[in-house]
Amino acid sequence: MDAAQDHLRNGDLDQAVEIWKELVLKGGVYADSARLDYAEHLFDEYEYDDAYTQLHAVLAPWRIFSKSWLRAVEMVEQHEPEVALHLCMSAIDCITPENVRNPARASRLLHLAATCRRLRWEAGIRLTDTDLLAKIGHFETRQKQLRLLTVIDEPEVVDGQLHFWDRELLESLDRPSGTAIRLERPAAYYLKIERLLRAHDGGRVVVTRLEGADWTRLVQLAYNAKHSDDLQTIVTRNNPGTAVEWPPGRNQPCWCGSGTKYKKCCGANRPPP
Repeated sequence: MDAAQDHLRNGDLDQAVEIWKELVLKGGVYADSARLDYAEHLFDEYEYDDAYTQLHAVLAPWRIFSKSWLRAVEMVEQHEPEVALHLCMSAIDCITPENVRNPARASRLLHLAATCRRLRWEAGIRLTDTDLLAKIGHFETRQKQLRLLTVIDEPEVVDGQLHFWDRELLESLDRPSGTAIRLERPAAYYLKIERLLRAHDGGRVVVTRLEGADWTRLVQLAYNAKHSDDLQTIVTRNNPGTAVEWPPGRNQPCWCGSGTKYKKCCGANRPPP
């Protein structure tokens, strides 16, 4: 197996393929690994039919608790997530009570359930209560956090309420040590909210500032969200935040938290950025 990888790195593709095929013919403990390495190479070469031919033997339903089966599903997921989801759902249907009582197989079952949950979320399929029992994986966690950030980074008035980031939190989330994604610069972000509030002037909007503790709570709620659309509800209805007076007096500190007078900050009559 190591020699095949060395040949592949050196560009000796024919030599690597010969080794893989020989190991497959011999069978034994390395046959599956050879099939998977060969299939991975075929996927890289866009030879999907041949790649799936190699994976066919590994993806037999009766092998769902093997490491090779799980690796094969992960490989399929990189190219056709809907096929990977179908494989996971079909495998779960084959599970028996005896499988659950086996500690080793129960551990693999948890991994399978988590994979199925994540694929459902990515496909936009509403999670079931059973799905929520599975452990949330890193990728799903990341996706939900990014979606949550998007909901708050694109402010809108919902049910007479508008939620916005606390300035200090906005800056902390924008640092590499935070979420490592790019949010809007504070100046542009708060001016966008100011224009939105002016469009709904007349005391009809409750302006709520979200701080660090609120963000932590929202993330925890997001983990149990069954669908991406539920995240909007989590922000607008399940979070108290801190009510902020808008608009403040012209000579009072600006509502955005800049420390500057309102008339010289968001209240200034200047064109949008």
